[in-house]
Amino acid sequence: MLYQPSGPPIPLLWAAHTPEEQRHYLDKLEVWVAWLIGHYRLDHRYVPECWAEHWELIEELSALHLAWEGAYATTSHADAPLTWHERLGHARPRLAEWVARTGCRAAEHRGRR
Repeated sequence: MLYQPSGPPIPLLWAAHTPEEQRHYLDKLEVWVAWLIGHYRLDHRYVPECWAEHWELIEELSALHLAWEGAYATTSHADAPLTWHERLGHARPRLAEWVARTGCRAAEHRGRR
């Protein structure tokens, strides 16, 4: 289930956290990514099933999540959701490029983080 952010989000520097802390943050991100995939009908060309095994996709999706939290926080400007959708539009080609670089296919993972 998603939540209504109540204030400005705090950026997450993945490399500054222990593997255990990263797993905790990744668990939270997985909920949002599942929503994103379903809500915007993103297929494996943008977010493969193994996205959480690729740091480049974790970082990109984490940044999108942060922008989404900022756009939908109760303290946001009225046009912030529109700006988020523009950012999503710019991120889709980057996601596709990152996925292409991984070599992963619909049900085939190649490589680890």
